[in-house]
Amino acid sequence: MKFNFKQIYVQRSIYDDFLWRTNAENIISRFPGAEIIEVESHWKIPELVDADAGDWMRNKRENLVLGIKSGLTHTKNGRSADFIAASNSNGCLSSCQYCYVARRKGGSNPLTVFVNIEEIAYSIRKHQQKLGAKLEPNQCDAKFWTYDIGCNADLAADSFVCDNPAFLVREFATMEYAKGTFATKTVRDDYWTAIDSKGKTRIRYSLMPQEIARYVDIGTSPISDRIKSVNTLVDAGYEVHFSFAPIIVYDGDLWKNAWREMWREINDTLTDKAKAQLKCEAFFLTHSQNLHDVNMQWNAKGEEFLWNPQLQVPKKTAPDTLVYDYDFRRRELADFLKMLDKHLPYCPVRYSF
Repeated sequence: MKFNFKQIYVQRSIYDDFLWRTNAENIISRFPGAEIIEVESHWKIPELVDADAGDWMRNKRENLVLGIKSGLTHTKNGRSADFIAASNSNGCLSSCQYCYVARRKGGSNPLTVFVNIEEIAYSIRKHQQKLGAKLEPNQCDAKFWTYDIGCNADLAADSFVCDNPAFLVREFATMEYAKGTFATKTVRDDYWTAIDSKGKTRIRYSLMPQEIARYVDIGTSPISDRIKSVNTLVDAGYEVHFSFAPIIVYDGDLWKNAWREMWREINDTLTDKAKAQLKCEAFFLTHSQNLHDVNMQWNAKGEEFLWNPQLQVPKKTAPDTLVYDYDFRRRELADFLKMLDKHLPYCPVRYSF
């Protein structure tokens, strides 16, 4: 990925702290041609929130935001991780059309990097110290408390802009009771293999069949490249799992054939070492009317796959979110998991919905 940001919005209070200012300057120095615009808040930037959604890709590629993460809380999860860690970034350099983060960011979804990374890491360290050793294994991990450090972003993509991802991986390598985890759609083998993770970071490659990814996973690494990367990262000491998500229903049952073909590719590509440590998660698409309206302005083709009003219903716990009909999803999920077990019997499912 190459980026040539034209504007970098900097939260004004960053300049009040020497370390924050230094981190911000290190990022800014990578993009010497960018105009620096000081703002009061990293979140409330009218020209970004009210931007024309038809310029979605340009807005993302030309604008970068630097801010301070204020709420350093770590929320219980129990699915991908024991806890969702305080974010070190928000938004993404890619443009996946179904992204839940984008639903809340108006006409553009630029990357926001939080420069108080040392403070964020220290809060995780203190949190895991207070918990002490994990005494009972669970679906998140058998030994360590796991913290999702990429819930609102793609850390591998962030690495093209800042050093937050490497900093966190090195921090987890020295924590007594914790390990980090994040999902990504960006292959960065050279970046990760240069860091000794001490086996304390789990990378989850998000996968879907390439035939659908080409329409909705905009600006991400090809699926085959993600699959091949697993062998390299496992050899480098990382734990690597798959996130089969989102599962998108289209063209009757033809979508199932595409998943079978991808699973055959996985089976043919992964080494025995990679297969032995493999686990996965699997979940169906969630969408929204608001995100659909935005997407129609910049990539209507993708909505031909994502927008399925005959099958989609409001989520019971969040009516503004759309999910596949509950009975339909229950049946299709059971069938999906049976197919998965047939093609990748060595890949346990950590959770699914």
